[in-house]
Parts: sequence; structure tokens; C-alpha cells
Amino acid sequence: MNPQSFELKGDPFPIVPDGPVHNWAGRDELREDLIDLIKGVRARDIGVTEFAILHGEYGAGKSHALRYLKTLVEEDTKQFDSIAIYLERPRVATKLNFLELQRYVVHTIGREQIKSFCKQVKQLTDITVQELAKEKGLEDFDDQSTIIESAIKELPGKDQNMVRLLRHGVTNGTAVFDFLSGTTACNQSGYEGRIDSDFLAASVLSDLFRVITSELRPNERIYESIYLFLDEGEVLLDAKATESELVFSGLRELINGLPYRFGLLISFSAATALIEAIMSQHLLKRMTWPYIEVPMLDESHAKDFLRAQLDDFRIEGSQYGGTFYPFDEDTIDLLVETTQPATPRNLFIRCKRVFERAVRRYKIKPGEKITRDIAEQILVGER
Repeated sequence: MNPQSFELKGDPFPIVPDGPVHNWAGRDELREDLIDLIKGVRARDIGVTEFAILHGEYGAGKSHALRYLKTLVEEDTKQFDSIAIYLERPRVATKLNFLELQRYVVHTIGREQIKSFCKQVKQLTDITVQELAKEKGLEDFDDQSTIIESAIKELPGKDQNMVRLLRHGVTNGTAVFDFLSGTTACNQSGYEGRIDSDFLAASVLSDLFRVITSELRPNERIYESIYLFLDEGEVLLDAKATESELVFSGLRELINGLPYRFGLLISFSAATALIEAIMSQHLLKRMTWPYIEVPMLDESHAKDFLRAQLDDFRIEGSQYGGTFYPFDEDTIDLLVETTQPATPRNLFIRCKRVFERAVRRYKIKPGEKITRDIAEQILVGER
């Protein structure tokens, strides 16, 4: 089956999205609440740190919502000048702890991005160095190390060590990345040794995030906010208490070090009572929003979602915009009515199956629509 023959750029029903998610699935009020939440983290807005938990039944669309928010932050550059990091689950290595999570986050940011941070930090702080040198009449003085240190000390004390480290990375960015990712030790002031504990991992990561979102110059930042979207938090409910506590404690320390311009959203396929039974009270008390429930789609929302999904995959100039082609509307009604629970994932599975079998077994050709009768025969065959 070739989707292009049906004026589609690719498979419109990916079971596990591996790219941008542009279409919201569900109630508009929930979407508006979540967008309000992430906008409030921006420096141009309230700029405070937000920590919220999304919960709901498996397949309700929590992963879809987090991926949608990540795509929004990354692609709407008028609204956001930010970094969005999405992790599919808390377990990113054989060991489950915050140290491995921190290393994974650094690798997700990437070596080249870290080198870019180093360059930008140096460029901004060098302006202050030049201003101080001019004030002291030392513009032409070869050794400006004392002035550089004076410029760094004009920044908040808790940011100074990371600024020194990132400035050092201009000449040795690989060494900075290797330290941040836990590969090698560091001999820079404030970070002697290697990141080898959950507490140190949280401390260094919060330092990094705080510096790249702080004003290194008046009204000048590298980014205005950073988001961490952590999916499948229920992994922590099934883990050993000693393991999950390491992750929860690390997240708590991360939030403690980032009072501003940081957004943390975690999703759980679990009831709130189960979350509260395993998550430490110290972390629960840092939630800035009540629990956010992601409900199942009702039939109206499910139809709107499928129409938007198909439209997003139309080739440019397609004549079928705003329709359900290659399905007719009665077929979509049937698929929505018979898909229980009506989650984005379940709808995609059902639509993909009917689409593929209609083409292969019933010889539906480009320009023709998959009728309700054909869909019913396919679905009866499934049972």
C-alpha cells in the first residue's frame, strides 16, 4: 500500500509517533490549560517553575499530549525561545536512578548544543569583561584573568561555577560535555571530580539549566525556559522503592535548584492515590498544579482528531482537505463507535487496519472511498 497514491505524505496512523505531533487529541479546555502552564514558565511571562502531573487510563493520550507540547515549544519560535526535552520513560538504563536520567538528558541535549552553550556564555560574559576593562583602563592589558573573574563575580554566586565551566568549554567543549555526561572527571573550580551520585547529578543539571535561562547580561539570556516532559511515570510505581526514591529525590533536588523558568510534566497511567503512595511527600509538595486528568476521547473529539490527523498528512494542494478521505464519514462513525476505549492509539490501530485491508483485500483504488459496508466486513472478519 502506497499512502502517496491516496494523496498522503506518509502513514497517518503511527502507533508509536517518532516525530512531531501537531494535532491535539481531546478537549480544547485541557489543551488551553496545558499551554497556559508552559507559557507561564517563559521569562517573558510569569517565569516561575511549574511542576505538574498528568494522569489517566493507559492509552488516554498522555504521551500524545506531552509530544504535542514538545512540538509546540520547538516549532512555534514566536511563542517560545526554549528547549523541550521528552523522555519516553524514567528507566533509561539498566539501573534506575537519577544519575542515569541526568546522563541521558545531557546526551539528548547533545554535544554540539553543549558547545554552543559554551560559546554563547563566553560571548555574553566577554561583553561585561570589556566594559570592566574599559572602566579600569586595562583594555590593552594582556592578562585579563582578574577582570574575567570580576565579571563572573557580578553574577549570582550559585551560577558562577557553571559559567566558569562553560567558558572553559570554548577551548575544550568535548571535555565539558564528557564531564556533564558523567564520562570523565573535572578539574574546574566547584566541580572537582566526577558526577557519580544522584545528588551531584541533580545539582549540576540544575546549575546548567539555570545558567542558560538566566540573564547573563541585562535582558539577555541564551534561552528563556527549559521543559522536561517525562512520560510513563508508572514505571516508578512498579520499581523497587529504593530505585524510585532515587529518581524522586533527584527530581526534587532539580526543582529546588530551579525556582524559575523550568517546566516539569510527568505522566502516570495510574490513579492519584497510587501516585501519592509511592511519591515522596517532599516532591508532592512541590507540585504547582492540581493533578491534571487526561480523559478518554468522546465521539465528537475522536472524529475531529482523526480529520485533523488526516489533513496533517495530506500532500500539498490535495483536493481532500477537511474530509475523512480515504474513508467516508459513515465509516469513521463506525470506527469511532466500535473502538473502546476511544484513545488515540486504539483509533490509529483500528483505522490503519481497515485502511490497509480495504486496499489489499477489497482493491480500493485512489479516488475511491472506504465505505461503511467494507469496514464492517473487515471488522467482522477480525472477530
